[in-house]
Amino acid sequence: MTYQSQVPPDLKQDLLRAVDNSPADWILLNLALSTMKMGGHRYGAFLDAATTAAKLAIYSTFIEQGCNIRKTGFLYHVEPKRVKAIVHEIQAALAEGQSLKVLNSKEPYYLIALPFLWQEHFPCAPGETQVGLQGLTSGERKSIEESLPPSAPRARILDQVEFTELIELLHEMSQEELPGPQRMAFSDALMSHIKFRLLHSGTVLQIDSPLVDIPLYALASGSYSPKGEQERVFAMIDDVARYFGLLQAWVREDVGALRGIEVFDVAPQRSQEALQELDEMLRAWADKYHQDGGLPMVLQFAAGRRDYD
Repeated sequence: MTYQSQVPPDLKQDLLRAVDNSPADWILLNLALSTMKMGGHRYGAFLDAATTAAKLAIYSTFIEQGCNIRKTGFLYHVEPKRVKAIVHEIQAALAEGQSLKVLNSKEPYYLIALPFLWQEHFPCAPGETQVGLQGLTSGERKSIEESLPPSAPRARILDQVEFTELIELLHEMSQEELPGPQRMAFSDALMSHIKFRLLHSGTVLQIDSPLVDIPLYALASGSYSPKGEQERVFAMIDDVARYFGLLQAWVREDVGALRGIEVFDVAPQRSQEALQELDEMLRAWADKYHQDGGLPMVLQFAAGRRDYD
């Protein structure tokens, strides 16, 4: 599994045909690609969040329709008894201050604790070997240790069993903070997901040494931080969420909301020049109208090659 910034053109066309080129379906597909494939969220977490979003949409319509269950069900083709159950679920959550299942920052927080937990449970004092496996000479142990980056924290190198047990402990500690109904059992699929996130971020390094028959795992960084493309993915998701809010304000005809779009052709050799000039113009425009303490505004845009009109 790898993160990709773009869907291959042939696959993109296949997906478009699969959703009948519907803009609404294409939005949902892009959302799934961004949060699951690029953002690293699990399949189950995405489904939970999508279900929660649908329930919240039904509940908001229920309120707008004067708490009329039958009319709400009619609008969304949902049985009245199902609408009633959803309304009770949301009202109970709001009354009790419960957190609904959504895609949020709990998963990154979940992983942030691993370097501290590793160093607490598997410390390695100066002068001690970081490799605890039996049957290796001091030279072989030193060879494995030298494969670590110079900045790696001093902590013991773990085998597969120890690494799995550490991740399971991390999972159990994170679940203690959640209400009983929201707790998730540890599984092989969850283990693989967490392992992937830790290896991809560079927090953990897998060592495949010819000196041992099993993979070893070393703490390579004192902190967990997604790197490279994934950082842009989270920024992209934030931007899309904000853009939806801005367009909703435009639909309501709120004062201070503007929707703008320009479609044009440009000489390929001048495309970067055009984007650079646009960037400078926007900064100059914002500087011209900025006033400390004034009405807070945001200008958000993206420019690039159009695939279809």
